[in-house]
Amino acid sequence: MKKKTWFKTLLSGIAIGVGSAIPGVSGGTIAVIFNVYQKIISAVSNIFKKFKESIIILLPVIIGLIIGLIPTIILVDKCLEKFLFGLICIFAGFIIGSIPKINSEVKNVKPSKNHIITFIITFLIVVALGVGSVLAKADVSAQFANPNWWFYLILIPVGFVASIALVVPGVSGGMILVLLGFYAPLIESTVSVAKQCIHGNWSLFGQQIGMLACFAIGVVGGFIVVSKIMNKLLTKHHDITFYGILGFIIGSIISLFINNQIWNYYKLWSNGGQGYLNMKIEIPIGIVLIFICAIGSYLLVKYSEKNQIKEN
Repeated sequence: MKKKTWFKTLLSGIAIGVGSAIPGVSGGTIAVIFNVYQKIISAVSNIFKKFKESIIILLPVIIGLIIGLIPTIILVDKCLEKFLFGLICIFAGFIIGSIPKINSEVKNVKPSKNHIITFIITFLIVVALGVGSVLAKADVSAQFANPNWWFYLILIPVGFVASIALVVPGVSGGMILVLLGFYAPLIESTVSVAKQCIHGNWSLFGQQIGMLACFAIGVVGGFIVVSKIMNKLLTKHHDITFYGILGFIIGSIISLFINNQIWNYYKLWSNGGQGYLNMKIEIPIGIVLIFICAIGSYLLVKYSEKNQIKEN
């Protein structure tokens, strides 16, 4: 791989890492925007058949992903408790701006009955996850503070499900974790333990590494399995697959504003509490952020499409 191509792939990995850490932003969508999606899917699908070639492609992506992921997690952690509504609006704006890119994959396809049914099913699944998390009042924070042995095992399928976002354009891993109630506790516990380690307290380091390792096993396993599935779906059932992805995307916009985490923030407002800003200030700022982020995301898509045309 040429140096220029390697650094472009590294930058793509950084963008994917940033997107993967933000609920509402899909790592898969970012990969599509930067024109590395099919490369990554192909490399992962053939990693055992063409190991050396696959690693050459994936290595800069993985390095970039780590570089983008860590600072984004730290930044998001600071906003989770005190500016959650504004943060959610940023996520929603990114999603809205990415819709034209996903829609362009099927814009010349006349929707059939199966296309519409697939769209409705995936839309309802995501909305149901959001509403379900509110009704179930899912809160796993206590387990992250003092985990039982079975909680480590639970983190493996959670990682598997979250990894779908690294493969499927339009599906956000952060969003999935928000809906499952794992996003804030996972980030807060990781940042908290990291701060303690910096100050010389390593007592919880092993526990945290164990939880992250189980989560990572699920992510890696899911990434490989789902990559193979998506490779086949996009090859044999391209149109209906993208209608399903559109359902996930549009449903996730609704679920961003109806899930257990943001619901507790609404309760804070109703009880007279507030974050960094008063409710009357945060809501209009959030609406403005939706428009700014949607426009920014849309312009990024257009810029990527122009680059793709030039390369072709």
